[in-house]
Amino acid sequence: MAQAGAERVTAPAECVEKERRVRLIKSFAFHAEEICAGILLVSMFLATFANVISRYFFNYPLEWAEEFSRYSFIWVVFLGAAYCTKANRHIAIDGLMLALSDPLRTYFAIVADLIVLGMAGVLVYYGWVLTVFTTQPTSTLHVPMSVVYVVVPISAAAIGCRCLATLVRHVRTIMPGNREPA
Repeated sequence: MAQAGAERVTAPAECVEKERRVRLIKSFAFHAEEICAGILLVSMFLATFANVISRYFFNYPLEWAEEFSRYSFIWVVFLGAAYCTKANRHIAIDGLMLALSDPLRTYFAIVADLIVLGMAGVLVYYGWVLTVFTTQPTSTLHVPMSVVYVVVPISAAAIGCRCLATLVRHVRTIMPGNREPA
């Protein structure tokens, strides 16, 4: 009987711990682009800095550092594009959009979302084809080039998911009964 009571006491603590882990996973999933791009940016800086120190002070360049920095930069750019989609921070020329009424602005936003979704779909497909059929290794690091190319379909899928959420929000604003501007 004492065991059953002990289990009841620990059960809420286990639930709280499980809930904390779920929140942590959700937070990581929501901020995955920023976290991965930040880690790569810091790694790229450290590799470049170590290469400069090694080259100029010890006359011994690190052969892998330049290639690592180049491929990290590619990843940072694509992950940054996914982040900009999530944060709605892409550069836009909005002179026409500002001149339109709210309903027309929403319809144009829906068309733009559909175009972005289409392009994201194309990038996912052809990025995946490029990733799967590339077998050559990199010259210095000797990792498959598919590791470098896989960021294209990953970031395009993230862009597509974020854009789909925006599209749903825009479509809901034009539904009868909703009068909120986009």
